[in-house]
Amino acid sequence: MKHKKIAAALSAAVAGAAVFGRIRYAAGKRKPKAERENDVQKERLTEGEVREYFLRLFRLYEDSEFDDFAEFSGEGSEPGEYAADNYASQLFPYIKENMKDVMMLEGDDGTGNEPFDMTDELFCYPACLIGCEIKELFSDRFVLCLENEIWMLENGEFASVYCVSIGKDGGRLSYRFLDTYIRNPGDIPICFADLESGFTRIIEALKEGWKPELP
Repeated sequence: MKHKKIAAALSAAVAGAAVFGRIRYAAGKRKPKAERENDVQKERLTEGEVREYFLRLFRLYEDSEFDDFAEFSGEGSEPGEYAADNYASQLFPYIKENMKDVMMLEGDDGTGNEPFDMTDELFCYPACLIGCEIKELFSDRFVLCLENEIWMLENGEFASVYCVSIGKDGGRLSYRFLDTYIRNPGDIPICFADLESGFTRIIEALKEGWKPELP
């Protein structure tokens, strides 16, 4: 079933490349989306909640994934709990700042204008990208990239998402579709080592004052 979803996404992306120029033209005429009043929702998200969300996600991974944290966790506590505490405290500013409405189709026109977005929202809640793994990359007249992503929703759920991106002439167009909400180990699209590598990249960027970016 997942292979059929990926194939459908790639077919849609290739078709989208044919109309990329028209989308760029439409983007120049598109009025900016009215900014959503998100302040109350942002204040509602706390570091303690992020810690609980991470702990729920980490418990879906094998215990052996957290062996490196065993020496730091106190007696009677599990390494996964220490990992949740550690990453929640360091990533909370990034997650709170980057909670946003995620659109199914988005991009920019390559002329330096602000990004545009189109179609419907992917989730019912604001969400933050916490993990990304590039699966395939093709280059010819345009660049086509398929990614697996993990998004943390503001309500505490995690979602496995496929993202197909097309790049051409400095512009880009990305189409996302929901694979599944992560509730079982088999739903996780990214191994813990890759997820942790992304966390490390974000934390280093925050310390150095850079804008955190995932692959």
